[in-house]
Amino acid sequence: MTRKSLLIQAALCATAISGAFLAGRATAPVTVTQSVVKPGYAPVPSGSATGAMAGNKSAASDAKNGSGTGADAGSTPLAKGPMTPEQTASRLKAIFDTEDPVERMTDYLAFLKSLDSNEARTAAVGSLLENFNPREKAKELNMLMSDWASKDPEAALASVKDNKNWQGTMAASTVLSKWVTTNPDAAIAWATENGKEADKTENGNFYMVGLLGTLAKKDLDRAAELAQSMNRSRARGDVMDRVLDQYLSQRTPEATQNWAAGLEAGPFKDGLMGRLASRLAEKDGASAAAWVTSLPDSENKPRVMAEVVQRWSREQPNEAGAWLNSFPPSAATDDPRESFAMQVQKTDPEAAIAWASTITDEKRRERATRDLIRSWAERDPNMVRQWVDTNPVSERIKQRYGTKPNG
Repeated sequence: MTRKSLLIQAALCATAISGAFLAGRATAPVTVTQSVVKPGYAPVPSGSATGAMAGNKSAASDAKNGSGTGADAGSTPLAKGPMTPEQTASRLKAIFDTEDPVERMTDYLAFLKSLDSNEARTAAVGSLLENFNPREKAKELNMLMSDWASKDPEAALASVKDNKNWQGTMAASTVLSKWVTTNPDAAIAWATENGKEADKTENGNFYMVGLLGTLAKKDLDRAAELAQSMNRSRARGDVMDRVLDQYLSQRTPEATQNWAAGLEAGPFKDGLMGRLASRLAEKDGASAAAWVTSLPDSENKPRVMAEVVQRWSREQPNEAGAWLNSFPPSAATDDPRESFAMQVQKTDPEAAIAWASTITDEKRRERATRDLIRSWAERDPNMVRQWVDTNPVSERIKQRYGTKPNG
């Protein structure tokens, strides 16, 4: 459940996972003890600044009076009337050099109010994007773009549309998210036209992410329809998450399940069903499992099962293992069996390997077993050596992790 595009998600807007597995041989196919899964649960074998203002006046007061100065000696005073790009840059430097966060934000709000033309706002955007630091300037950039969107969204977008870095996309997304609330047709048309080339790439059209996330709150059906029209990409995955969250918030889980199951077969449906299964299992693993069991067999069903198992086993590994064990080993259960093994490996590595051994695909079984043993060896090499020496494993694994001939 790495990349410049992910920073957009972080700037626009992960859960800590925990869950104890059993102390004994949890779901392993061995004799169980008290903390183990009950009989039948085993798998079926197989720089210091001085402040923005000179003297005792605050930056906010100077902005109001039209007499602001920069932090550096010789900076251009802020004259009344439109600011030149140089004055804008100087003013922003003075603000960002302010150490006190309250004073800094007060100064910045006064600065925003002083911007009275698209030219001044364009200069401010350019200054903010220069040597951009997301920790220090992301909030201020979003505030500027949001304020500008309420006045002239097309001009705001024009100022950043040629910036193809994530900062420019983030700024544009802020504008689109606000514009779509007042003129959805125009906002959608702009995002579609200006993002059509990006939509053909792996990252996709990120202009649509914030826009459709906001639209989904007001017009969920339209947002869902537009999400399906996007090409497969990271951006579409983000949109899926936002639309799905709104479905679960605005409608019942049953209605959301029916909507997802009724989608046209294809990658969009596959991705959405997996996301939905994970969310349902997080709240109620047993109910999610019952829903997945009721689904007709399809190429995507193993993936949906794997999502349920992975999420459910974090809190209730015994129950998740028991449900998975009710299905005989087959190609259709290889995916969830591997997912379960990987999930429980840290709390019971032997049980995890036992589950991996029930994967029917030989290459996948060998790879999963090797990965599990390697991970275990990083934590406890001595235990791994003992286990490898006394259990049937491939010659490759025995040579690498077992007792060496003359060791």
